[in-house]
Amino acid sequence: MIQVDSILTRIQERVRASPASYVHLSAITLVVTFLVMLLGAYTSAIGAGLSCPDWPMCYGTWIPFLHPDIVATSSYSPLQIFAEWAHRGLAMIAGFLIVGTGLGAWLCYRETVIVKWSATLALILLPIQVLLGGLTVTANLQPIVVTSHLGVAMVILLNLLTASLTSYLRQDTGRYAQVH
Repeated sequence: MIQVDSILTRIQERVRASPASYVHLSAITLVVTFLVMLLGAYTSAIGAGLSCPDWPMCYGTWIPFLHPDIVATSSYSPLQIFAEWAHRGLAMIAGFLIVGTGLGAWLCYRETVIVKWSATLALILLPIQVLLGGLTVTANLQPIVVTSHLGVAMVILLNLLTASLTSYLRQDTGRYAQVH
């Protein structure tokens, strides 16, 4: 147990010594999350919301393009299938980034309540968002589910923006105070 505490202490010291790395992580998370939302809107706009008819896989596989017969026999175009599949993949990447941003806030900005809790709220909403994403497909694009999926995404994005911008401003203020 002593070794684990020692390792955690060293990680915290290194992370706190470089808050710029958290600022970059939170900014990347914000941008990727926004791109997921844009890709989701595009997927909806081209009528591809059900082009992967099952969830979390797509036609019973993780990569439908490795099975040309699936794409060839689908009633959706390859572009539609790709848009939905890419939305899911990018959302998974964003999910991992949100986890890192939430945990990083507790390591780097433990004393900065707004950074810590806005990143934590984004992290808390993440499983709800994943569930709503799955329900969007399994509930056959019911408007209340689709709207809830977008609404939770917007709240997550707002919290990530708050964490990212506040951490940037705090870092910049700290650097300014050290110089002057």
